[in-house]
Amino acid sequence: MGGASWYPKGKPVRHRATYRRLQGVEQFLGFYDIHADCLAGQVRKRKTWRDMLACFRKLRGCYPPSCRLYVVMDNLKVHKKAEVQAYMASHGMEPVWTPTEASWLNAIEAHFGPMKTFVVNNSDDPDHETRRRRIHRYLTWRNKQHHASSCPLRQLRRIRLEEH
Repeated sequence: MGGASWYPKGKPVRHRATYRRLQGVEQFLGFYDIHADCLAGQVRKRKTWRDMLACFRKLRGCYPPSCRLYVVMDNLKVHKKAEVQAYMASHGMEPVWTPTEASWLNAIEAHFGPMKTFVVNNSDDPDHETRRRRIHRYLTWRNKQHHASSCPLRQLRRIRLEEH
């Protein structure tokens, strides 16, 4: 007994965007403003320190320079890169590390499950652009449901592939 929906018996249609990953993979780098209950993010081809630094620059631009940002992060190696740490220190951003094997302590993790359920599960997107549009629509809907329309992270709202 398998599956979550009713389908005729037979060979299932191949999932283009995820099955063999012929178009590569993309990374969603998410940000969550705990005070405004707002979820936003950027889609990148990779998750290198340069990608992280570019996203942190965009994050910093969403808030006034006088506002100190506490960024909760896991112990991913690229988060600890000297260039990333130097940027954060010089721009009023303080990293807060989750313990090893305990990323579930990060408040954003609880929001990834519903996003996966509504956007990724049982999807068959023909390309990554379609997937990015669906992520954008979900985030817009989610933030509206949580009355987060005045959140500073709205500047990150447009989900598109960011190249460095």
